[in-house]
Amino acid sequence: MSNWLQDHPVFTIVGHTLIVASSAVIFTTFVLDENKINFYKAQSESSIAQINNEKAIAEQYKAKVSVLESEITNLRKVNDRYLGWLSHEKTSFPSLEIEIKNLKSNLDKVNFKLATLNVDKVNGNTKGNNQQITTPILLPYEFSGDFEQGGSFIDPKTKATIGISRISSNYTATGVLHLPGQKRIELSGVKPGETWLYTDSNINYKLILESVNWINNSVKASVIEVK
Repeated sequence: MSNWLQDHPVFTIVGHTLIVASSAVIFTTFVLDENKINFYKAQSESSIAQINNEKAIAEQYKAKVSVLESEITNLRKVNDRYLGWLSHEKTSFPSLEIEIKNLKSNLDKVNFKLATLNVDKVNGNTKGNNQQITTPILLPYEFSGDFEQGGSFIDPKTKATIGISRISSNYTATGVLHLPGQKRIELSGVKPGETWLYTDSNINYKLILESVNWINNSVKASVIEVK
């Protein structure tokens, strides 16, 4: 065998070269493939860890929001309780506010009676009577109120009602609207500033969705008489 290798040196060199080259290719292929596998495995594990971390943070924020909502609800209950107590104290601001509203309502009624009386006087005057008649200016009706998600706003005069069942994180609301003389209106994704016009007892009104607050799940609406 050694004599054959010595007699054929070219075949020996070529064969040896092929064996070395094949071994190098096989070794390089396995090493590179293994490195690729390890690289992609590391990337995958890193992505999974990041996703798990983001999920954990999201759960923490969710728990925090839940706790804050619970605290806000409790604070509102306590606040309503104190307001109820204060409203029975004649010198307190809530009691004075109620008294001011009642006085304003009575003033509107008196102004209306005076206006009617003045019209009757005008109709009963004879020719040549230069009596000067002045008609008091009646202020347009206006009412507003705050309420929470799951609650509703009811205008005491026209009975227009807006109820909100859900407030979204983009500060839009979903609910239902009842206007005098109209069919129920389903609300979906309504934004603050949304306005609805309606008529009650031949007087025009507009109901305005003034604010939608996702943080504390509160809504504000108002009704204004349109002259």
